[in-house]
Amino acid sequence: MSARLSRVLAGAAAAVLVAVVVAAVVLHAVTGRFWQDLAVLRAGAAIAGGGDGEVYRVAFTSGGGVEYGFTYPPFSALLLQPLAHLGMTAAVGLWTLASVLALLAAVWATLRAGGLPAGRRAVPALLATAASLPMLAVSGHLQTGQAGVFLMALVLLDLTGDPRRRWYGLATGIAAGIKLTPLIFVAYLLVTRRFRAAATAAGGFLGTVAVGFVWRPEDSHWFWGGGLFAASRVTEDPRTILNQSLRGALARVLDSGDPGLAWLLLAGAVGVAGLVAAARARDPLLGLFSCAVTGLLVSPVSWHHHWVWVVPVLTLAAVRRRDVRGRAAVGVVWLVFVASTTWVLAGLQGWDLHFGGWGLIYSNLYVLAGLVFLALPHRVKGEAESHQEKGVPAGQ
Repeated sequence: MSARLSRVLAGAAAAVLVAVVVAAVVLHAVTGRFWQDLAVLRAGAAIAGGGDGEVYRVAFTSGGGVEYGFTYPPFSALLLQPLAHLGMTAAVGLWTLASVLALLAAVWATLRAGGLPAGRRAVPALLATAASLPMLAVSGHLQTGQAGVFLMALVLLDLTGDPRRRWYGLATGIAAGIKLTPLIFVAYLLVTRRFRAAATAAGGFLGTVAVGFVWRPEDSHWFWGGGLFAASRVTEDPRTILNQSLRGALARVLDSGDPGLAWLLLAGAVGVAGLVAAARARDPLLGLFSCAVTGLLVSPVSWHHHWVWVVPVLTLAAVRRRDVRGRAAVGVVWLVFVASTTWVLAGLQGWDLHFGGWGLIYSNLYVLAGLVFLALPHRVKGEAESHQEKGVPAGQ
């Protein structure tokens, strides 16, 4: 690719990302709709900022009549305090801008760890970020105003950085304190025998819990005393097609709102197998991605936007697999995650709970893709391995 073409493509990609932010502001200013999750985060921050003991007692109703509750730890409500002082349209604009930048940072960290020299990262990073926008995992994330992309960026920037850093693992622990899902990376650090990093991450997580207790003790007692297990505050029926976890998949296969013990056994087996695959991966970056996918599969609820981890996975695959088969595989997965946008229609038309035949494949695409992915990393030896063996991440 010529230097001139690279500049043109990078400029076009950057323009697309800016346009997304502007469009979000205009759309909300005109319609006042969408961004329901951001609205809950903003309202939760305001309630928590007003005093203790209320944030988990309040339900917020969306324009469609769906009730939402604040489900993050109290530490998150503390970090979100600036949102409480912004108008909703301003919050949408700033949150969308920050989300796009976090996605770009996650892609950049992937390219760095994948061994791409610093001087050659800008164009692929911009192109990959722009290309990810049509995927439901990304578009749904931006449209609802979720926080998962920030957690992904924190984990990637932390765990693909220099492992000799004194505070290696700390950002991962803080990410888990914001939302519990990154805790699985502490397990990943343990199974890969990075005990100091695991301890640092655990310490960072416990620090966020302590800060929450100091700031809002009653809310903290409720959340950490069992409230965090209240899955009904997240979704009333795990069968919904937007829940792309093993629990959701099994609920759809059984056509039951409570897969019970069968899900626990399946999640336990996949969790162990996934962490083993992550530990045995000959490429540490694929091991990290295997851990992320394992977490998505075994979580009781993994919404479509939680699968934003597909972006760095496809970015790495596109950079390393330049043969026809590799590029075709990347294209197929990209199309699957774009085509899944039709799931939104299933929810709007009320047929998002009951499936049979081919519908069971259609309704479980992310889960099936995740299971296939877990079978692959241990066979692949990438460029980053030689760097990791020397204790230095690739690309540095």
